[in-house]
Amino acid sequence: TLDDPERAQRIAGVATELLQARGYPEARIAITRVAACGTELHVAVHAGPHFTIARLQFQTNDTFAADELTLAVADALGAVNAVGGAYLEDRMKRALAALEHRYHDAGWIDATIGAPEATYDRIGGTVTVAIPIHAGTRYRIGRIVTHGGNAHDRAAIVEALGLYGGDWYNLSHVRLAMDRARQTIEHRVELRSEARDHGIIDLDARVK
Repeated sequence: TLDDPERAQRIAGVATELLQARGYPEARIAITRVAACGTELHVAVHAGPHFTIARLQFQTNDTFAADELTLAVADALGAVNAVGGAYLEDRMKRALAALEHRYHDAGWIDATIGAPEATYDRIGGTVTVAIPIHAGTRYRIGRIVTHGGNAHDRAAIVEALGLYGGDWYNLSHVRLAMDRARQTIEHRVELRSEARDHGIIDLDARVK
């Protein structure tokens, strides 16, 4: 087999990632070459200590369901970034970016999620991951206004939307409501939203 340094390094990188995904965050693989009758590859594997997640600390006081937070960051069927599994920072950061969008969709439109902080217990072989979540105010629906079309069209849109002032703002629910409204009348319907002070979002449906 021809010696292909780049391919060998890629294989070592994949093997390192597999070890890390099995709870060896300090795993390293080094490849050295020795000229003999051809080239000999010497592979040194340093696995390092094994760690599993003991606790995920979501540092927040909002009402986002705790079990949904846990499921949102879990990966590889619970083998990664879940209690009892391995911790992988890069996958956690990707999951938290997606979770931040879910907060926005659920009405915490100003929510931000900070970088996860891992604390390792080398004696116990465990890691605790703290995740700071700054949810801010959860927004409610304020006024629902319709423009354009005739009175019948506007009344039909309001009924089809099925949204009411005071409801929690939820982008997924709003999108479903708009799908219903667009199927109710023959005209094109557009929806605009405007965030106001005190956690209120007004909805403005326009018939084109």
